[in-house]
Formats: sequence, structure tokens, C-alpha cells
Amino acid sequence: MSASGNTATPLVLARLGDALGQLYGAERAEALVRELSQTAEGVRARLKPGRAAVDARPAVIAVYPDHVVDGELAPLAALRRFLLEEVGGVGPALLHVLPPYVSDGDDGFAVVDHQSVHPRLGGWEDLERLSEVGSGLMLDLVMNHVSTAHPAFRDVLRGEGRPGDFHLFSEPQAIEWGTRVRTSSILQRFDTGIRAVWAWCTYGRAQVDLNHGSPDVFLSMAGTLLRLVEAGARVVRLDALPHAWKRVPGGPHQPEAKLLVRALRAVTDLADPSVRLLAETDHRTGDRCYLGEELAQHDNHLAVPLLVFAAALAGEAGPLVDWVNASAADAHGRDGYAFLQTHDGVHLRPMDPPLEAPTLRRVLERMERAGVRVSHADVGGEPRPYELNSSLHRIFSTEAGLDVERYLAAHALLFALPATPCLYFPTLFGLPDAVGVEPSTPRAANRHRYSEGALRALVRQPVHARIRKSLLNLIRLRDRTLALREAPGCEARLPAPGVLHLARGHGRQPLHVLVNFGVEPVSVPVPLREWKDLLGGRQGQGDVLLAPAEALWLVEPGSGDRT
Repeated sequence: MSASGNTATPLVLARLGDALGQLYGAERAEALVRELSQTAEGVRARLKPGRAAVDARPAVIAVYPDHVVDGELAPLAALRRFLLEEVGGVGPALLHVLPPYVSDGDDGFAVVDHQSVHPRLGGWEDLERLSEVGSGLMLDLVMNHVSTAHPAFRDVLRGEGRPGDFHLFSEPQAIEWGTRVRTSSILQRFDTGIRAVWAWCTYGRAQVDLNHGSPDVFLSMAGTLLRLVEAGARVVRLDALPHAWKRVPGGPHQPEAKLLVRALRAVTDLADPSVRLLAETDHRTGDRCYLGEELAQHDNHLAVPLLVFAAALAGEAGPLVDWVNASAADAHGRDGYAFLQTHDGVHLRPMDPPLEAPTLRRVLERMERAGVRVSHADVGGEPRPYELNSSLHRIFSTEAGLDVERYLAAHALLFALPATPCLYFPTLFGLPDAVGVEPSTPRAANRHRYSEGALRALVRQPVHARIRKSLLNLIRLRDRTLALREAPGCEARLPAPGVLHLARGHGRQPLHVLVNFGVEPVSVPVPLREWKDLLGGRQGQGDVLLAPAEALWLVEPGSGDRT
């Protein structure tokens, strides 16, 4: 469709011009809008016909482009083959392929070239083929920083290029900048051969922050965004968004960051309005919310892992019940992504501490007994516990090994929450931690790359095969269960100690989710004369007897529970 054939285009152009005008001034904004409009029109003309919108909020599986390694195929091609042959595809789920750019560190996030796929991983065509394994791709716009080996920064160090594209200082300054996931100094010294400069490095010395106050930086990032759309992205994740706009003194979440989202959303809409944006930040309200009609469609519910762990591992489900009910009442509550594990681990410091200190301490003590790693961040100049850096396999393990029933029950609950569920590739199979991880790189514990042959043998083992089958069933079942796709209707309660009851949907096809995180069988009532379980096929009448660590998705037989 040409620009003239899209009736929404004038409105989108006006939105783009308004946001850019506030950021860079009217004259510069006009030139940017002209250039981006032409680029977006070219992308739109090259898009494959029949690209479907993702309004149904499909589940997401996050994976590194080289999580599966084969000696003959490029990793992206090897991953595609593995998912087709061993998993049978991921059905309605999106694949979140973590950064495939040319990079020299930080597992792809230290970008050297945003416009190219790293040759050792494959090419853009391999990425596009991978999108066919499920319902499409989620891809990352790494917009806050680049590698110090990036050509633009190397040019600056040589006295060339555009120094204004980066945050550079002629002398060191004391800068306080909220919570960071590094304990290194936020300013790092670099010698240009003529003089020294101090560069802003939120994520450590190897990565230097971009200055989005430069319109040239925005133009570059917008061009990368359009390349991701062309490569098949159905969702684009705005990485490290809260840090993108700097002000001294200040901290994350500057007002201009929201203007950046407005502008990037307009650029996306010019090429393909069905593509959605995910603000990589904790779910927030008020001035710190990045969600809205002209902003991002999604953000993250960082509190969910701790809340689920408290219920599943410490028997304290009250905070999770409170969160579910509050989220259901939140205008943007359903727009969040929820997970139990990410490639970064599990955050211990979401915006609003979801657990009281004694409860959190009991949860962490349970995990420490299982050998779970805890990493630290710089908070007010002091290191504080920040992340759990172990596999979900270890988090749900006891002295007797992996508690498979509790692992699966936690995921049955995750997929029933009023949020979009996300899995990390190793959790799809319940894979254990990597061995021999150095204390200086704690995140590596859950970032192991697998040779294809070894991974095939591992996932065929009975316990991993069972986990894979169960989680893939949840992905497909959630997509077919109308009560989980309806916007209204979600209520949580505790019908018995250690038992959660989620009621989803208040229409003619309600779903009742029961999970017993206790250690004893429990009989609980449900408001159904007759019921059947979508997960295991059980049927019955009256009260439901739940075994320890059992989860049920109950509907009334013949209610037309699936679309």
C-alpha cells in the first residue's frame, strides 16, 4: 500500500512531526519526517502480503540466535531446524530472537553495526525464515548504547565523526543515576590521542551510551527499527528505554524518553501499524508509564517471578492474589509481559517491592539452599542484591532434584495471569545451569549455548520431554481458550491455605484456574455444577480435590470453552 492509499498516514505524520518537533525543533523535525516517510514507504512496499496483527497477545519464547550450534549450518538456520524437528514449531507463539546484530560482547547487546546480522549467525534471510517457525518474531532495538568498537565512536576517538552522538565530558563528574546493573563507574575515561574524554557508560566500559538529543542518532535508530519490521518483527522491544535520555542532575525516565517512544511508534505505524512496541521497563503508572494510544503497547511485569516464587516455594500466595486483583483493575494491567525467567535472570528490585522483607528473605533462603546465584547492582553507590542468575531448573530444585510438578504448576499459573506469558528457551525444556561459570559473569549460568546433537539428546530425556510437551500445550491451549483472550474479567482469591483460584472471564465461557502449592491434598469448591480440566482431561462434579503441586484449568462441559 502506498502512502497515498493509507488514510491514516497524514495523522501518523502529524504525530511524528509533533514528537520530533518537541525533541529537535520544527525545522529539523520537518526534514526528519520527510526522510523517514520515504524510508517507511519503501519498507511497506516490500513487506510480504498477509502479515497478521498480533492483537491476540500470543505467548513469547525468547532465544539467543546461537542457542543451537551446528558445525555445518549457520546458528539461525540450526535453530530453525531444531525447533521444527524437535519441537514441531512453536505454534501461535512469537520467537523473541535476542540481538543478532554484529556485536563484540554482552551476548549481542554491545552492537557494532545495527544494520547487519553478524556473519557468524547467518543473514537477514535466515532471520526471516525463522519467523515461519511460529507466528512471527520479536526483535530488539538496542537504542541506549553501542559497543566502544562501533565505527562512530572510534571516529570520535580519532578526532573525527560527530562527538554529539555520544555523552562525552571533558572531565569526570559525580553522577547519580538510579539503579544500574553494573557496579562500575558510570563515566569511563578514553584517550583520543589528543586529549582524554569521559564517556557515559551505563552498562560498563565496553559499551558507550548514545545521545538521543542528536537527531542523527534518532534517524539511525528509526532506520534500524524499520529494518527490524522488514525482517519480520511483529513486536519490537525497546531495550533499556528508561536510560535513553540523559539529564544531569537526573535519573532514568526523563520526559523526553516518552517522546522518543511516541516518535518510534509513529515510524512503526508508517510502515506497518500492526507491529507492536514493548517498552523494556517495569510496569508503571503516571509520568513513568510508557503505554498509551500513541505510545508503546506493552511493558513488563517484573514483580511476577518473585510473587510466583513466594507462592510456589514459600507457601505465601497472598501477595500474588493482591497483585492479580490490582492488575485486573489497572487500565494497562493486561498490556504487560509476565515471565518466570529471562535471559538476564530474575530481577529482585522491581519498581514496587512486591514482598515484605521477611517473605523475600524466606524465598531467597530456599533458593540459596538450592545453590541459586545472586548478583548485585550499584544502588546509591553501594552494591545491593539485584538478580537471581540461575536457571529455573535450579530455582525449582530441592535436595532430591527438580520438582517437576511444582515447575509445571507455576507455568500453568503464569499462562493464566492477566498478562502475556513469556518463556526463555532453556525453560521450555527445564534445562539445568551451565557448568564452570565464573563468579564475574553470573548471567552466563543461564546463557549456555548447545551443540545441536547434545541438545537433541538432552531434550529427549523423559523429564525434559515432559516439560516441553506440557509447556507447548499451554501455549496452544491459551491461544484457544476464549476466557484468556477476553479483556475483562479476572479475580484471584485463596479458597484454602496454599491454594490459588483465578477466575478468568465473566461471560458465558469462564475459566477457573486452581493451583495447590501446598504439600497436602486439598478439597476446594468451584462455582460450576460440572467441570472438566483442559490441562489433564479430568471431569467431575462439586468440590475439586487437588493433589500437592497440581494445577487445573476448569470449564463447564459443553460451554464452548475453546474458539
